[in-house]
Amino acid sequence: MNPVNTKPYKLPDDVVWLITGCSSGIGRALATLVASKPRHRLIATARNPADLAYLPDDNPNILRLPLDVTSPESVNAAFAAAAEHFGDGETFHPDVVVNNAGYSLSGDTESATEEETHRQMETLFFGTARVTTHAVRAMRQHLNKRGGIIFNVSSLAGLCAFPGHAYYHAGKFAVEGFSESVAREVHPDWGINVCIVEPSGVKTNFEGHSKARTQPHPAYTAADMPARKLEAYVNMGIKSGAGMTEPSAVAEAIYAVASRGERVPLRLPLGAVAWRMGKARFEGLMQDFEAVKELSGLGAQL
Repeated sequence: MNPVNTKPYKLPDDVVWLITGCSSGIGRALATLVASKPRHRLIATARNPADLAYLPDDNPNILRLPLDVTSPESVNAAFAAAAEHFGDGETFHPDVVVNNAGYSLSGDTESATEEETHRQMETLFFGTARVTTHAVRAMRQHLNKRGGIIFNVSSLAGLCAFPGHAYYHAGKFAVEGFSESVAREVHPDWGINVCIVEPSGVKTNFEGHSKARTQPHPAYTAADMPARKLEAYVNMGIKSGAGMTEPSAVAEAIYAVASRGERVPLRLPLGAVAWRMGKARFEGLMQDFEAVKELSGLGAQL
């Protein structure tokens, strides 16, 4: 199996960052952090450019762009505009690309509509895939430059599945598999690194405008239903703030991975909850494997 992220990565002094979903939360925190760094160049994107007004509009190192990751035309236009601003269309090279845009569809799976489920997968998975593909193409075509890093923001939900979020988990699990495959597909000499960021609870608007809900299904309304019990637990955690990570802490962790001059990890669980639950997930998986060892071997010795 082709190894991933085999060489230490050195962040250029005049690095070009392209970040999706900069209107709030992690994206906004990271865009603000990058904008504060001298010589760093920033392409901050959001579906509504007005949401990027917190960034200065008189700094040539900062480019604010509209970008709807669900639209191939919008992605194409954003990369073209970035190339025009920070290159000549032939030499444009994004050094760090952060796929952060997304939202959660929660609720009872039986009540989810085709439109809701397709929109969720289009945003979480296909949007990430579109931007990643553009980034890989731009990075590998300028091998005399310096490689790069693609951060794909997944979640604890890309490692563990919980009731009431089936399509959100489907999207994040898809991001995980896609990202790992791409990381193993690129040639090691290209210097292209992929990092899957897996935060647990973050103090953002995720439970507000970044969350969509299906219509409640009458068969799942009882208080002892797994999804309802989880909702009650999560709501208590949100109110108390226990186990929640600040967006700025996630931004600082991403920046640290990019700038520390070391090998880029394939996976980056962020927050004690993500680390503990992710570890427990893999340990449980090994126990499940052991339990079916004889069946898996179909009579052969493993």
